[in-house]
Amino acid sequence: MSARAEPIGARLSCDYDSVMKGVKNRPTAPMMKLPIPKLPEKLEHLLEEGAVETSDATSDILTAGTKVVVTIGPACQEVETICDMIKSGMSCARLDLTNGDIEFHARTIRNVMDAAMRCQQMVAIMVDTAGPEIFVKSGDPETYENGWPKWGKATTVKMGQTVVITDLQTAKFSQARWPVTYEHFAKMCKVGDNITVGRYLSTGMEGTSVTLQVTKIVDEHDVECVAMNDAELNGLITLFIKDCHSFADLLLHDKEEDKSLPILSARDMEILKVLAKIKNQGSDCIDFLSLSYTSNKGQIIEARQALDALGLSSAKIMAKVESKKALSNFESILNAADGIIISRGNLGIDVSVEMFPMLQKALVQACNAAGKPVLATRVVDSMTQSPRPTRAEATDISNAVIDGVDGIILGAETLRGLFPVLCVKTVLLCARQAETIFDSGQHYNSVMKRTDFLTQLESMASSTVRVADKIQAALIVVVTGSGRTARMVAKYRPNVPVIALTVPRIRADAFNRWHYSGRHQARQSMIVRGLYPMLAVGSTDEGGILEDCVERAAGLGIAGASENIVILYNPPGSEVPVIKLVSMDRTGKKMDQRIQSSMNFAAMQNNAAMGSSGSESGDTSGVHFA
Repeated sequence: MSARAEPIGARLSCDYDSVMKGVKNRPTAPMMKLPIPKLPEKLEHLLEEGAVETSDATSDILTAGTKVVVTIGPACQEVETICDMIKSGMSCARLDLTNGDIEFHARTIRNVMDAAMRCQQMVAIMVDTAGPEIFVKSGDPETYENGWPKWGKATTVKMGQTVVITDLQTAKFSQARWPVTYEHFAKMCKVGDNITVGRYLSTGMEGTSVTLQVTKIVDEHDVECVAMNDAELNGLITLFIKDCHSFADLLLHDKEEDKSLPILSARDMEILKVLAKIKNQGSDCIDFLSLSYTSNKGQIIEARQALDALGLSSAKIMAKVESKKALSNFESILNAADGIIISRGNLGIDVSVEMFPMLQKALVQACNAAGKPVLATRVVDSMTQSPRPTRAEATDISNAVIDGVDGIILGAETLRGLFPVLCVKTVLLCARQAETIFDSGQHYNSVMKRTDFLTQLESMASSTVRVADKIQAALIVVVTGSGRTARMVAKYRPNVPVIALTVPRIRADAFNRWHYSGRHQARQSMIVRGLYPMLAVGSTDEGGILEDCVERAAGLGIAGASENIVILYNPPGSEVPVIKLVSMDRTGKKMDQRIQSSMNFAAMQNNAAMGSSGSESGDTSGVHFA
């Protein structure tokens, strides 16, 4: 291994160990280099009256690189509302299986597909599992409205009040005694543990969550606690134990009690079986599975097998990191998963508050170096009730974008919030401002230094980004089948849009039934920052497909007259990718046939190797337009 870069695991294990141990024993050298990003040349525009409010910047998803994943709930399930969110920049719809019945979630998928068709915009669908979530059995919902439970008030708790949590399955809920769904809960607890109990997706600003400290283990079923704050508990009530390794490690033991909380609950599997049967023009509708409480790679393998059995082999798995146990196994989780979700709600409870900002940066950097999409949750909690985020929340969004996240997940803000459409607009407006000062060159060099070995494909991907930068291209087009090549280009965060041009295919299965593929693979680009999917249409020859793509890009306003475009593709009959340089004609409506040039892998290999050592890679001194 070269001296210029150490293994990702070696760097990250140090970072996570310091998080576990606290401030003590932290390495004297900084965990990461975070130079101050470049500032806009002029700041006066930030003071212009109504500069943000009157902007229509979010009207087209092509205008913002950062993606927004929206949790669909009663507040935004109507087709018209989903259409408004799509027009505002929503790129992926998230179904949370923790709440709502099967018909509610099936209707959500149908409504999202309907809205996407009306808006003529691709929208990915992500299904979030409940997993080994523990609930307080506070009673049944008072009623159901269109498949969504309506809960009454459960109880009020005061600071200093004594509460007994019991796993006795016959116990009844009362103000002083709270039964839970996990029958071996008491065995997980010890005196001094902090237990967070609150409404599912509690924002922390609604007074609907309480921190309990364990004061006594009464017996094998009862745990006595004292409330550390006032709260009013209602709705679906969940429970999380801070720093509880037995909770995050349930699948690593052979004890019978540990097998009662699988990574995919019986309810998860029941709903997934129904949702898997919903198809959109012959392709699967579920693009991603968000795997809650992931703590080791074995759980990802188990989930993969379950998806394959349900006929969802094309769905990608996003591992939700929400415990210290997940951090200790993060490298293996990152390698096994297709992407990472930083579940900042539970993870923020399990990790010391002063360490969390540095931890988030380390996780994002690791995902960026691996080329895996990384999403962050819990950014604008206050917008559940307020039309405007706090200054801290706006800053949080900007910092996450500058750190390198691919997208933001909105939870309670859109599921039950009062301003779902405004939330999407606000997050993207904040993200756009942060993107203007994101240093693409610094990010490129950082990723190259962290990459120990460049495969042939990655060498061409990184060279494509460097060529686009050197010739000041307006657009990068990547012709792809699975989307892998396009995601690899987007990994280097070019400062121009990247179109993932997916070529549809028609195939026959074992029963001689014809299937159309392409849309599913294209939608999976909708959570990757700066990547915009487009289905190839028109003629089947290479030239016709590329010309049509360039003309459509011009129609979207992302390629103008005489501007350069870089295209990465595999020519017919070739086993190696080729970088093609083209230009728009003077009218800005189509490709200029007179100005084209191509380079193959051999021509770029040496330059890419130079880039892997940290030098200026992909030097275009030998690249000229014909």
